[in-house]
This record gives sequence, structure tokens and C-alpha cells, in this order.
Amino acid sequence: MIDNLIRWKPIFIGVIIVLALYIISSLLSGLNTTLSDFLLVSTVVGFMVGGKIKNGMINGAIFGVIAGVIVTLVMVALYLLQGYGAYLSYMAYSLVLYLVIEIILGVIGGILGSLVKVEAYKYGLKNE
Repeated sequence: MIDNLIRWKPIFIGVIIVLALYIISSLLSGLNTTLSDFLLVSTVVGFMVGGKIKNGMINGAIFGVIAGVIVTLVMVALYLLQGYGAYLSYMAYSLVLYLVIEIILGVIGGILGSLVKVEAYKYGLKNE
């Protein structure tokens, strides 16, 4: 039953997009826009999944977990490369907090994306 709710293609597309946005925003410009990237991309994932709010919530949560773990591992790798390896134990709390916030934003964005798709159908978007 749960296999019918999970749509892997939008989740993987979302993970690739959020990693690209993270690399562009963090490495190239020096700004950290990770949380807004997660909200934006999880809304897109929820829109691609469509259906009921439950579908958007489940897929947004799965997207948040997968992308959050990958982005957190990239952050740890960057901290190690920058020489902050000795301070990782002090940063562990903030890294876990970031991960939890990213998962919550994934759920919220998935719900928002599903609601946007429902409203778009209501006002004239053609169903595929």
C-alpha cells in the first residue's frame, strides 16, 4: 500500500536540484541558502507528486531525509577540508538541528506543493 504513495522519480529529481542549488549558493557565492532551497524544492516535489495532501507529505518527508542526509554529509566533508575536523564534535548539535529543520521543511513543502496542484486543477490546469 505504501509503495503506491511513494514516487521516486520526483524525489530523485528534487535531490539533484537541491544539491545543485546548495553547491551554487554555498560554494560559489558564499551564502548559505540551504533552508530556502529545501522549501522551494520540496514544494516542487509535492507539485510533481500531486494527489492528496498525504502523498505530498510522505514524499516531502522522504525527500527531506534523503537530501538532508546528503547535504549534511557534504557540510561535514567541507568542514573537514577547511580544517575544522577538531570542532566537529562541537558542531554536531547544529548539524543535527539543520537535518531536522530540513526534514520539517521537506514535509511542509510537500504539503504546499500538493495544495498548489489541487488549486491549479481547480482553476484550469489539464490533468495528464
